[in-house]
Amino acid sequence: MITPVSPDHIAPPASHYTHAFHVAPGAAWMILSGQLGERADGTCPDSAADQARIAWANALAILDEKGFGVENVVKVISFIVGEENISAYVKVHSEVVGEHRPPWTLVIVPALGRRHYKVEVDITAAG
Repeated sequence: MITPVSPDHIAPPASHYTHAFHVAPGAAWMILSGQLGERADGTCPDSAADQARIAWANALAILDEKGFGVENVVKVISFIVGEENISAYVKVHSEVVGEHRPPWTLVIVPALGRRHYKVEVDITAAG
């Protein structure tokens, strides 16, 4: 239902992603709002890596509500506050998506919705 698309005649992906996924007609879709590194009790760790783990765990919990998993993720947009947090986020992102490698856009931003947020993950899934 989800097929990777990476033409040989363009530059290979620069990181842990695939250029595109083709989703077959008739697939069910889930479009998540951006997930933050905030726990259910409202607390938020200081480190970007810990926030990334929580944001991904939150996203995967939402996907699981409808029987989806990381293998159903067809697009990721990651918003990271500050260049100094990129490598911490990328390490977690790569661990979570593994070999699935969905298409991915990483955006460095000056701030997110609250001062202490460092990571937001926006996910679209299909299956």
